Amino acid sequence: MNDQKFIVNIVQLPNKILREKSQDVVLPLSPEDVHLAETMIYHVEDSIKPNSKFRPAVGVAAIQYGIPKNMFYVYIEDGFGNVIFRDLLINPKVISKSNALIALKEGEGCLSVKESDPNQKGYVKRSLRIIVEGYSYFEKKVVRHDQSNYVAIVLQHELDHLEGKLFIDRIDHKNPWKKEKDLYTI
Repeated sequence: MNDQKFIVNIVQLPNKILREKSQDVVLPLSPEDVHLAETMIYHVEDSIKPNSKFRPAVGVAAIQYGIPKNMFYVYIEDGFGNVIFRDLLINPKVISKSNALIALKEGEGCLSVKESDPNQKGYVKRSLRIIVEGYSYFEKKVVRHDQSNYVAIVLQHELDHLEGKLFIDRIDHKNPWKKEKDLYTI
């Protein structure tokens, strides 16, 4: 992709737009929405390349560019360069999620939260498994993703953005590393 046509400006706290609920996107996609989708794909995929100008990311939501539209892109590779999840979902909805909880051992991070900001260390408890349905930019139809573990965490992180929530909202700031016996950590 020609990176000259993509302008990436990540909105960070304290910008209030991050707290707005995103709105559904009209299908078929407008040329403006196609460009937004292509920008998201370029941004995330470039961010994991050596010497990228971007902070490494596995996902981004439109709201993180200051655009309150219900769409996000997730791109996850295993440690060997194999893609384990890749989709840009438009108007995603949670179909179901497990009661079993999971969290990253080191906590989560976010492009919209500066690494130097306070109160972002701690477990972010999320459902171990989630089923999400949405329009796939790649497949050009509504798809259903049934995911667990790390992919489920990332999907829920991006879904939170669409609701105006950030991972820091899910941390118990009084006891950020409290681990209940039924919390699975990876």
